[in-house]
Amino acid sequence: MQPVDQDVRDNIIIQNGNIVIAASAGTGKTHTTIDKIVYEVHQGYDFHTFAAITFTKKAAKEIKDRLLGVKHDGFIGTNDNFVLKEVIGQFMYDVYGREFKKELKPDYSTSNQVGDFDSGITKAKDMGLICKYGNNKKNFSFQLALEILKQSTAAKLYLQAKYYRIYIDEYQDSDQDMHEFFMYIQSVLDIPLFIVGDLKQSIYGWRGGYAKGFLSILGNSKFNSYCLKHNFRSTRSVQNYSNMFMDDVRKEVKVETDSQGVCCFAYKRQEYALDKIKKWVDMNQECGFLIRGNEEGKRWAAALQAESFDFTFIPGSPLDYGDLESEHIWVARQLACYLIKEAYSELDFYEEIPNSEGYNFSILRKNLNKVADSIDDINNFEKYCCELYAMLGYECNKKMQDEISILYGVCCDEQYIPTYNSEKYKQVITTIHAAKGLQYKQVIALAENYNLRDEEDLNLHYVAVSRPEERLLVLCDFSKPNGKLYCSELKSNVNKVNGLGNSITLKNIVECINSEEFRA
Repeated sequence: MQPVDQDVRDNIIIQNGNIVIAASAGTGKTHTTIDKIVYEVHQGYDFHTFAAITFTKKAAKEIKDRLLGVKHDGFIGTNDNFVLKEVIGQFMYDVYGREFKKELKPDYSTSNQVGDFDSGITKAKDMGLICKYGNNKKNFSFQLALEILKQSTAAKLYLQAKYYRIYIDEYQDSDQDMHEFFMYIQSVLDIPLFIVGDLKQSIYGWRGGYAKGFLSILGNSKFNSYCLKHNFRSTRSVQNYSNMFMDDVRKEVKVETDSQGVCCFAYKRQEYALDKIKKWVDMNQECGFLIRGNEEGKRWAAALQAESFDFTFIPGSPLDYGDLESEHIWVARQLACYLIKEAYSELDFYEEIPNSEGYNFSILRKNLNKVADSIDDINNFEKYCCELYAMLGYECNKKMQDEISILYGVCCDEQYIPTYNSEKYKQVITTIHAAKGLQYKQVIALAENYNLRDEEDLNLHYVAVSRPEERLLVLCDFSKPNGKLYCSELKSNVNKVNGLGNSITLKNIVECINSEEFRA
């Protein structure tokens, strides 16, 4: 069966010029992006190529994997890597002098933060490091890249000669400096952009996410604007529930029968909620219990396990914390995978090495085996890790030693085994931020985590309740303010749906159940 918006998807593929796509959860935005890339690669653009820019290495790897077998020489990587490799590293000396004609390395750790632009330039000159601001709502790398583009004719000509289009994913999470950089590329360099985002999934305002940038592009007459509506992931009941709360997709609520698989359960004592979970969850199907923070996740995991209910908490790894960012942190992260993840081999590590063809696989394997064999001796562990770093071209320093120490702690702590083997567990408890981009047959969410009158909480709620494929359970703790507010907002949003010309009741959207104590 073709999606209801197949004509929109077909038009996107052949559309020239700037393109912006509003893509709700589950609408196949990555698939559409790949189709567009493949189509344009086959069109042939002389010596031009494309850039596909993502927020995470995981997303970049997904694009690379989906383009296997397609001959191209495009750039596929993170936004930070793009500006470092294509602008700052190549042309900083053209603007700031020949003392900057050297290798510049990223270091986004807390210890090397800078307070202003000039301090960042000095740090690059004296230490060869591109750092970040202490204020996480400002972005030094993108400010610097934009300044270089404005002042360097060579940088402008280079990008214009190389790229026929730049693809940018998850644009709603771009900060203001990223937005200004990309708009300069579009308006001044006249390089067409392909932008995909979803305002409803803007959940990184706390770290500088600038959703207004994406909103401004949706209304920009220089962009051909499209909206993907067909949801390939979720049942109609789940779609109705997640869409009901959001202004831009509320009109998509289409109810034919009473809700199936979506339940809102109100309670005042946790034992009632635990009993409901035990009755509701199908243990033969995967289930994601999505929570706001790690401590909350640990508490629910302990409570469920005390009831002999096998939910596994998936904590975040300390190696993924932002203050560890550096050019070599990837080594520690991949070592953690190698040492903890069951289905991860020396070959997997080898494939993660930048320009891996320049390294001898047999020597790498010996070095990795030394690290693995020394896990019971921290001194030897640090020694062999440093040897591996050196083999990969990184000189030993204090920062490297600190991350190796954290790596050792992670590898020796059993709580992180699920973190690196999450695919083994059917029923998991994890944070909403970690679940973004994932999907589960069943999802449990906590109403108390969301103030639905707060925009960022509303977006976070959308991310959570749009994860399930088939079934959704929302637990409403009436002893907490957000739990009470949630139930009143349910009724309010049904009224908003009816204000668009519908005639539905709450039971058409969700099965509402109260605990015995609440009814009393």
